[in-house]
Amino acid sequence: MSRLRKSVLLVVVALVATLVGTPANASQLWRPWFTSGDGIDVLNVAHTTDRSTVVSINTGAVDKNTTHFRQSHDIIVTLPEGHNPNLAYPVLYLYHGRAQGPGNWHREANIEAITAGFPFIVVTAEAGRGGWATNWVNQSAGVQQWDTFHLDQLIPFIDRNLRTIREREGRAIAGFSMGAFTAIRHAVHRPWLFRMVVGFSGGYNLEDPRMRAAVTLPLPTMGLPADGPFGGPFDGSWNFNNPWHRVGGLRDIHTVLYAGTRWDGDPLEQQAHRLTYEFHQHLLANGIHNSWMVEIDCGHNIVCVGDLGLRRELPTMRNVLWGPR
Repeated sequence: MSRLRKSVLLVVVALVATLVGTPANASQLWRPWFTSGDGIDVLNVAHTTDRSTVVSINTGAVDKNTTHFRQSHDIIVTLPEGHNPNLAYPVLYLYHGRAQGPGNWHREANIEAITAGFPFIVVTAEAGRGGWATNWVNQSAGVQQWDTFHLDQLIPFIDRNLRTIREREGRAIAGFSMGAFTAIRHAVHRPWLFRMVVGFSGGYNLEDPRMRAAVTLPLPTMGLPADGPFGGPFDGSWNFNNPWHRVGGLRDIHTVLYAGTRWDGDPLEQQAHRLTYEFHQHLLANGIHNSWMVEIDCGHNIVCVGDLGLRRELPTMRNVLWGPR
């Protein structure tokens, strides 16, 4: 072979290697993009890490005054390691606690490290400073239609912008504290959307005075009306949105309830433990045996819940949901 032909061949081989690369390198180079639709206007897309993208949005369903940062509304999308854009993936929707935002799952609980090695797209979405997963009765401090945003806008938005498994076997939903109520509330109202739900340190009976106090008392300190989420004490919205009365929706959903045992000096987790245990017993009394309560050595803390709770459930979630296809 002549020196010229050999040189040309080496250049071609090098060029092919650069274009094709290894599967791992190819997946790292791919970054998702997001376009407006489904009631959501995309304002900015920022690829903050190799796996995570912050999507800043507007939606008529949620006033920014009611979100965590008040001047912005963000969704954080985290791809699985080795993500292949040619495959459809299951999605885990993850919700935060009261007075938190979607970034708490990343900054504090380190969701990227927890989900490393698992084949899920993770969406950490805004749930409001005190949104409670519902379309508010009193929206005088700003539009809050969290049911509409989470279920009618966000899920179609994610499915349209990413390759996802769109059957219920491709979706799980989970949350901490208020986010736990959000996850259970959404699951019992739309059981055809989700195959697995996990509640960490939440409460699930809106008729319980402890739960009503947890909902209403902090809202005025945030500049929000106490009767905002569910109306006055006798408003029918309390009953309509109460998971306690809709547990039949969980019959075919793999349901897990977590509560911490570090009660000393932590009244929030002590109350969450009691409310979780009572809901667990209520599920069993209604013949919903695929639900159970798991006690973990945690207080009311998203870091501990993520490390000892969510990390523990991910292998089960991988078995319950359909895999990439």
